[in-house]
Amino acid sequence: MDTLHFYGMKRVDTTDSRAEIGVRTLVSHSNLERECRLAGRFRIHLLGMYSATVGTEWDSHGRQEGDYLHHIELPLSGVRTIVQNGRSHQLKPGEVWFLPGNTPVERRCRSECEVLFFKFCCEWLPGVDPLLDWQDRGPRQAGMFDIGEWRQWVAPGRKFGVAELLRLRGCLLSWIAQAVPGLDEVITGHLSTHMQFSKVFDLIESKLGADIRISTLAKAHGVTVDAFSMAFSRSTGISPKEYITRRINQEALALVINTDLKMKEIADRLRFNDEFYFSRFFKNLNGCSPSRYRSQIRKQICFNMEAAD
Repeated sequence: MDTLHFYGMKRVDTTDSRAEIGVRTLVSHSNLERECRLAGRFRIHLLGMYSATVGTEWDSHGRQEGDYLHHIELPLSGVRTIVQNGRSHQLKPGEVWFLPGNTPVERRCRSECEVLFFKFCCEWLPGVDPLLDWQDRGPRQAGMFDIGEWRQWVAPGRKFGVAELLRLRGCLLSWIAQAVPGLDEVITGHLSTHMQFSKVFDLIESKLGADIRISTLAKAHGVTVDAFSMAFSRSTGISPKEYITRRINQEALALVINTDLKMKEIADRLRFNDEFYFSRFFKNLNGCSPSRYRSQIRKQICFNMEAAD
């Protein structure tokens, strides 16, 4: 009989050992320690779940557009098309689609379509999204779903508690694992290039804002600015400035989408000189001002609530 003290509680295993005769270990922490460590620290940060009825206004009219957030789309009706690098993908009802962030696509829509979609980012190291550095990222089908079941998620008055959010997180993780072939290699490769800058990433997260300086990061890394910039760019594939810009924009999107803060308050929180500078920064990266971005999302949400009523 084995005993275990857990958080002050004595737990006793009274299972008869004969009950385990014939048991064969398939997965355990001991024989998959590395894999358990990688999987255990992989996180999804869900920034929003939305429903929309879209038509020709969803069409990008030949332009390649996108943002820094990942999307999972569940088409409920209608057919839309996205094009990346000359390859077309039809988003059909019942198909789950993963649209990775930082991957502009052309959108085509000729008729009314209903869609349920999620915006999120991922993390292994603090503030670092390994899927943004996935070299083969592009639109991928991530499985199938039951349209009737998921329509219940957009029903008026639907409440979301811990159980629903845990179930949703499980679905998102499953879809990502299916959409990203070789996810182990993606994360491992990501770590091999980023671990050497772990102190730098921690510093960026603690001081994230428009006033952060490359010289501050270089000092923390113990080298000159030029040496740091070259090493960082060579290892991660992007410059320190580009990475900081990406992180500030991710934080700005989260604040614009999920809070009622005024744009001046967001600008102050992210330490921009003024609201105008923040708005210009946001528009350059996301195609419209932060006020319009928030308005468009909330207008669509209200439209769908009214349509459901």
